[in-house]
Amino acid sequence: MLRKRKNEIYKGSNSRRIFLSYLLSVILLLFSNGIVYSQFSDSLNKNPNSDIKIFRAINNIDSHFLDIFTGFTNNSVLPLSVTVPSGFIVLGRINKHFYDENSGVLLLLSEATSTSATFLLKSIVKRDRPYISLKNVNIRDWSTTGSYSLPSGHTSVAFSMATSLTLRYPDKPLLITGLYIYAAAVGFGRVYSGVHYPTDILAGIATGVGSSVLIYSLRKQIVDLKNNIVNEKGREDQNSSITSEPLLLFSLLLTDYINTLFSGNNSKLISNSQLKINFTGNSSYTQYSLFF
Repeated sequence: MLRKRKNEIYKGSNSRRIFLSYLLSVILLLFSNGIVYSQFSDSLNKNPNSDIKIFRAINNIDSHFLDIFTGFTNNSVLPLSVTVPSGFIVLGRINKHFYDENSGVLLLLSEATSTSATFLLKSIVKRDRPYISLKNVNIRDWSTTGSYSLPSGHTSVAFSMATSLTLRYPDKPLLITGLYIYAAAVGFGRVYSGVHYPTDILAGIATGVGSSVLIYSLRKQIVDLKNNIVNEKGREDQNSSITSEPLLLFSLLLTDYINTLFSGNNSKLISNSQLKINFTGNSSYTQYSLFF
């Protein structure tokens, strides 16, 4: 009875320590990002046209291929943020690959931290989206809600996913390359869709990477707490030989199917398209065409 009481006290105190460490780390993350964003703001105030010029160059691209491709990347972030960590947790538990199970838990916490930090920073910075501040913006994602732009939530979650899994599986170059290509494509798609400035994307990268590094730094305490909750104390968080690439591929295919099922859009990326980048004659626009 006494031993059981001591274990309960230990679990409670350990949980409080982890919570306080996490809270202090989140505050530090927000503070550091606030400094970065203030530098963005100062830079934009001195030379606001640089951000707008890059935005215009990307947003004014006219490509059927990119319409389809960015439609997929825009719509895939939310399903992937659920299916990937859930897949790691469920399949890791079923196959007794507990390192993968723990990876799913850490990934889920990284995404939650990134999303929370993004929401708080948007509320603090209050930067309007490009289609609110600028004229003649090509809006290709009408599902985006909220008028605030910085940082990009889609980008922060995508880079949170990429960084978290990179830290857990540093010996898998194919996985790492694919994740960061996908995350970069998400960021590009947000500018192309007219809902974010390039600096919003940089801020989203900082938030996503910072959130993942934060959770990874607390991995031992988090895994120990999870093991205590499920009464599996002492189980080491050791890497296993399971390959994670098939799980990511399955998640992408599942996401593609879900998006196709609910949106009614054909998400096949292999199609003939014409890429045209059109500008007017002033400082914000130039004209040329590319075909592929």
